[in-house]
Amino acid sequence: MTLLIQNATLILPDRVVPRGYVLIEGDRIARAGEGEAPSSIIHHPSSIVIDATHMVALPGLVNAHTHLEQTFMRGYSANRALLDWLKHYIWKLQGAMTPEDVRLAVTLGLVEAMRGGATTIIDHHKVPFSRRHTDVVLETADKLGVRLVLARAWADRGANAELPGAILDDLKRLFDEWHGAANGRIHIANGPLVPWRCSPETLRRTTELARRHGAITHCHMNETQAEVAMTLGETGMRPVEWFASLGILGPDFHAVHGVWLSDREIALLAQHGATVTHCPAANMILASGVAPIWKLVTTKGTPEGQGEHGINVALGTDGPASNDGQDMFEMMRLAAYLQRVTTLDERAMPPRRVIAMATVAGARAVGSPSLRVGDKADLVLLDFDAAHIQPVGDVLASIVYNVRGSDVDTLIVDGRPLIQDKRVLCLDEQVLIAECRDRARHLAHRAGIE
Repeated sequence: MTLLIQNATLILPDRVVPRGYVLIEGDRIARAGEGEAPSSIIHHPSSIVIDATHMVALPGLVNAHTHLEQTFMRGYSANRALLDWLKHYIWKLQGAMTPEDVRLAVTLGLVEAMRGGATTIIDHHKVPFSRRHTDVVLETADKLGVRLVLARAWADRGANAELPGAILDDLKRLFDEWHGAANGRIHIANGPLVPWRCSPETLRRTTELARRHGAITHCHMNETQAEVAMTLGETGMRPVEWFASLGILGPDFHAVHGVWLSDREIALLAQHGATVTHCPAANMILASGVAPIWKLVTTKGTPEGQGEHGINVALGTDGPASNDGQDMFEMMRLAAYLQRVTTLDERAMPPRRVIAMATVAGARAVGSPSLRVGDKADLVLLDFDAAHIQPVGDVLASIVYNVRGSDVDTLIVDGRPLIQDKRVLCLDEQVLIAECRDRARHLAHRAGIE
């Protein structure tokens, strides 16, 4: 299929094109340029043309951390800190989920993520109770057409611990059966849950396995002061220091949250080229704290510089239970606001930097495409013809401060439109919502939560 998008404002990694076009051939971007596309392309009989007047085209967003099964767990995060919330609600609900519950929750979660601008999602999958509990996530992503990295969560210490051999066997199976599936849209990752619930030997062995497959290791790190204290109590070291001592850190390591990082830990992450994934909404709603993102990415006084640390920072929503939404545009806005108010620096987190966190930084972390010729064709068209956006001064500022997920008009993955004219193409969304509403009510009853 040949798809031509014309009359769009293009957000490229290095510049903004006020009026341009993108030509997609098959699953790749074949051409992108200023002005109108050549007439030979416009009038080619095989070309499908999208008139993107009053629209902005940017690379597909990368939601670099979520828990899709938590779509059935919204509304339980009020007035509890992280560990208390997990104990009283989330672990009970997760423990009661059937594979069919997971399938429906993930389907609704992926639809919401797509509507929030995400073409690539990292799902830290926390309900690997059986092969079916995990495989339905991958089957659903394949069916919907999104790009998914499933980080298979595990813990071999504490409540509901798995045996190390079972963890390794399931990871090996997932790599053999799913890594690189669906034309490269689906990948597997190693997903240790939290440092204090993982043994050093299993951490080493799962990380080595992931590295043999060219895969990432993705772990909650330094999310709360309590979790840092527990790791100190277990190991005598802070979380990042301990992972460094085990050889876990590297360009293939994702430290999710990074709220309570010491200067030594920041230096270690930078030294090893690791990625930090920022989840501002979840950190706010659970009163975990504010990650020092501006410190990670820049030197004070040089807002556009790489900085003394220059750490790659991606952006995630976290799960719908600790965020209650999957809108990546809201995450951009919160990330910018939080760094301004905590640093008292009006230059902190300029719009281009924030957009990069949601696009190229996430793409760099997992190998997803950007809006360049030859890349896989993953992109989003935003409808700017709206009262809450117009008039537009700086288009980059409008994306960060004005755009909502509801402004996503078209979402394309691998050259295939998944959302067009603000409509999800592969399913009946209202039927899905009705089915999920009923299923979630029964899940809460089985879990003893009313």
